[in-house]
Amino acid sequence: MGEAEKGVTTALHVKARFEKPAEYPERFPVPDDLVGWEIPYAGYAPPYYVSPVVLQNDSSRNPAGWADPEGVALVAELPAESFSGVIRFDSAGRPLNPAGRTGIAGRGLLGKWGPNFAADPIITRINHHEQRVEMLAVQRRDNGQWAIPGGMVDRGEEVSRTLARELQEETGVVLDMGEGVFVYQGYVDDPRNTDNAWMETTAKHLHLDHGLAERMDLQAGDDARAVRWLPLSAESIRGLYASHCALVSSALAGLGRDEHSTLSKRDRGIVESLLKML
Repeated sequence: MGEAEKGVTTALHVKARFEKPAEYPERFPVPDDLVGWEIPYAGYAPPYYVSPVVLQNDSSRNPAGWADPEGVALVAELPAESFSGVIRFDSAGRPLNPAGRTGIAGRGLLGKWGPNFAADPIITRINHHEQRVEMLAVQRRDNGQWAIPGGMVDRGEEVSRTLARELQEETGVVLDMGEGVFVYQGYVDDPRNTDNAWMETTAKHLHLDHGLAERMDLQAGDDARAVRWLPLSAESIRGLYASHCALVSSALAGLGRDEHSTLSKRDRGIVESLLKML
């Protein structure tokens, strides 16, 4: 497979305008034709919101805190660019979401001003008993949706280390994600995103042989209700959390066209049948 897809998706973000965590205020309406910052939007007045959890973890007040100071001027060094490119700032010095307006200002549930970096390990297998593709997935505690077992990159942490750490913490599985194939690196259309804070991720895909996957002892971590090998279908992939649908679809497409993979003819046929339904 080739290099990871990078940058901001060319499609308009949707979840970041029309979905939100329960604690967020209602988003200010942002029509499709007024998403971009370069387009004047007279009367645009998004509510400002920062979660109490984020404020409690202000690193300038709490030595163990993981969040930036609330005062953007107190941040030692705001990033000038991210996977999405050069970052723009508003008149108050706050970073602007590279995908455009979201209808909420501030940081919401996100700790960092600007990009908040995550890592998503996509682990798949072919279930030979059921003749189907399955993905190692966790059920989120906050909304019950099935998701890739990913998480936030700690400051100074290598992404491959984050991928392996989050996988182990959320599923009990230990794998070398350095062997995974890059799928995507860039902006994520996430319900938590705001005008001034947003998610970006690095996704890598590792396809396991049947024997290795069968021997794994799955154990749900504290952040998950459950962990399982999730049967993949058009319906289950569409129902995944945030932008995980697009990430998993890209991983499967790459697996299907990889001429150097170790897939048997039978397994390749199973993957191709699934791709035809997406």
